Amino acid sequence: MIITTKLLPKASDSRLLTRTVVLHCYRILGLITSLTVGISCVIYMSILKHRPWYFPTPMEKLHTFTISKEYKPLLVSPTESSTKKVTEAPKKEQTSVLPKLMKSINNKAKLWEKQMSHSDLSLNLRLKKVKNNYQSMNIYKVKFKGKINQNHSTHDLLCQLKHRVNMTMLKSSDLPDSARNWSQYLPNKDIHEVVGKLKRCAVVSSAGSMKGSRLGQEIDSHDAVIRFNAAPTKGFETDVGSKTTFRLINSQVVTRREHHFLVDPIFKDGILVLWDPGQYNADTYQWYKKPEFNFFEPYRKYRMANLEQPFYIMKPQTLWQLWDIIQENSPELIHPNPVSSGSLGIMLMMNICDEVNVYEFLPSSRRTDLCYYYKRYFDTACTYGGYHPLIYEKNIIKKLNQGTVDNIYKNGKVTLPGIGDLQCSAPTQ
Repeated sequence: MIITTKLLPKASDSRLLTRTVVLHCYRILGLITSLTVGISCVIYMSILKHRPWYFPTPMEKLHTFTISKEYKPLLVSPTESSTKKVTEAPKKEQTSVLPKLMKSINNKAKLWEKQMSHSDLSLNLRLKKVKNNYQSMNIYKVKFKGKINQNHSTHDLLCQLKHRVNMTMLKSSDLPDSARNWSQYLPNKDIHEVVGKLKRCAVVSSAGSMKGSRLGQEIDSHDAVIRFNAAPTKGFETDVGSKTTFRLINSQVVTRREHHFLVDPIFKDGILVLWDPGQYNADTYQWYKKPEFNFFEPYRKYRMANLEQPFYIMKPQTLWQLWDIIQENSPELIHPNPVSSGSLGIMLMMNICDEVNVYEFLPSSRRTDLCYYYKRYFDTACTYGGYHPLIYEKNIIKKLNQGTVDNIYKNGKVTLPGIGDLQCSAPTQ
């Protein structure tokens, strides 16, 4: 048999063919690798979109919480982020909660028909540990001598709030002469004299569940509206409204640079009320010597630049007077830390309004672990309380509610009576 040499490739042609095939293989492999990386990035970003990790900034001193694998639908709504450190940080776990969250929303669960306590926190043991840490640290030197689990009637509880919680504001005469350089700027008239008697008032939580509520028009229909810390209205009017009559701020907002307190226009609208905690049994002089945050100089500078804007300071004893009542009406020992800004704001409005509507302090069907409606920060402690005794504060508000459970479920709305004209036979203990 004769084989024609033209049918056989030359050695050089064979090597060229091999190089060509190898080159194409590398190109195909590179394309596959690029597609794999691209798809992985899309999946990863999709996960982050629903479950972002949060890395705390210096302004948030309490450890970061993440959602546990033991997630269950919660019964209350977030208000404020915790701000204190604990001695032990919890282990972090991450999982998708969307199916269970949707189940919570679609099933109209009963809303807190019993006294919640940390015994009910099957959700996650870490919040129990945080509470135990705070109780062992007891940084405010709390020495509670009353009786817990008193279970007063609604009327008696309202009378306790009226007679035992002093909502008058700090005056220059309450402070030593050494405070004169800033205390001279404290308003001479008490807040009750300035605002008079108001009929319907709204307390607007900063909770993430305010997003999508479309409650803005209803909120703005009130005679007065109180907001908290740096919670904005611009860009969120549909959900939270635009009216601001009062803004209750903690002393961190005034002292920390990142809040730009002296120049941020958000603080220029409405009457400002500041609170700063002292030790449990400290009088005003003792508190002045050792405030939680030294806000005196920023306060002076702000008042000098904004003399026409009322700017009050709560007496440091007020928050502990409210804390005592919450502790007495709770089934167990609560966090030995100050109550939240939310509870203080509610208490203030109950003193100067005939009716108080509170939005998203208790949960609606929009309940979420998003702490704030205006920034992405996820933390279960915003619901149950890591630093503040939030569970027990919300027990009290639930008990005082004169509205319907349906209103809580649909709008996160609790209706409370004013206590200014409340008739009580005698101060109750």
